Amino acid sequence: MEKSAGFWIRFLAYFIDGIIISVPSYIILFMINTVFVAGSVAANPYMTEEEYFVKYMTLAFFPTMLIMLVICVLYYGLLTASKMQGTLGKKILGLKVVNEQGGRVSVGQAIGRYFAYILSGIIFYIGFIMIAFGEKKGLHDIICKTRVVYK
Repeated sequence: MEKSAGFWIRFLAYFIDGIIISVPSYIILFMINTVFVAGSVAANPYMTEEEYFVKYMTLAFFPTMLIMLVICVLYYGLLTASKMQGTLGKKILGLKVVNEQGGRVSVGQAIGRYFAYILSGIIFYIGFIMIAFGEKKGLHDIICKTRVVYK
């Protein structure tokens, strides 16, 4: 049986992934803000603050969040289910995600694991802190029946 990865190396992998994901995020946010919001302000320079806020939320914020969700689901889900068996951060650090039998996770399991990441962070990141104690499994690992091991 492969050795399970501990909290700090997994944290570092997640940190690396955060940097990788943030680059396209900021580019997309900048493009959306520039094109849609600036365009709407140019079309109506006398907008009230409330009108501007509604324009920003509908033309920039919500679309950006939706696009970022899709990017994250694809990044975390597809890379984890691929032959790489993990994200770029995990690959750099020599880790992989496996199912309970030690094999590759399915696409559904990998995408579910991303949404379970969100759940792991909801209450004071307790789902992630669980990795430091016990079986080196976070809430997202328990929910999706996965574990992170060294290659």
